[in-house]
Amino acid sequence: MNTAETRTGAATLLAASEIKGTKVINFQNQEIGDIDEVLIEPDMGQVRFAVLGVGGFLGLGSTKVAVPWQAFQIVNERGRMKYLLDATKERLEKAPRVEGKNYDRLYPAETAEPIFVFWDVEWVAEPETAMR
Repeated sequence: MNTAETRTGAATLLAASEIKGTKVINFQNQEIGDIDEVLIEPDMGQVRFAVLGVGGFLGLGSTKVAVPWQAFQIVNERGRMKYLLDATKERLEKAPRVEGKNYDRLYPAETAEPIFVFWDVEWVAEPETAMR
């Protein structure tokens, strides 16, 4: 990476209020959606998913897809955070959908693991499963 663009590190904290509504771009520098929600796993205190609104116009007719937080590359470009995702429009059309706002259903392994697999992110078991 050049000096204008660096990967965020431990010294950077991101406010959820600043993440929500942020544009997401792909590696071809095309805008592919907006972050609608940031889903935090309370037991671990970590962001598990971002819910992206893709397609549509001015928020109407958009589709929501869940993306594991680790799938994003977040870079600081001249003091402005950029959220990059390795996704084409075709890949987003095939991504696991999120309907409504009942996000609890994304927590169990049988629902969450296929989303991680789709985005080529290592699956991390639920906290209670990991502790057993």
